[in-house]
Amino acid sequence: MSVDTRTKGRRLDSYRKQLVDESTLLYDADLLKLPVELTITTGGLFGGRLKAKADGLNGAACPIQLL
Repeated sequence: MSVDTRTKGRRLDSYRKQLVDESTLLYDADLLKLPVELTITTGGLFGGRLKAKADGLNGAACPIQLL
């Protein structure tokens, strides 16, 4: 998973978009195929910080690691 704030002029058609607070998250189609539960939270002093947590579904081991 990565963060990129430079989206102008890029092809984003293949991404699924979701609005969280005032941020738009773009999910890659390959990530959505994995058996994971992805939790995105906001926080920080001014609410501008995003955190992501991935867990396997139904207690299974998670197939990805977020750094």
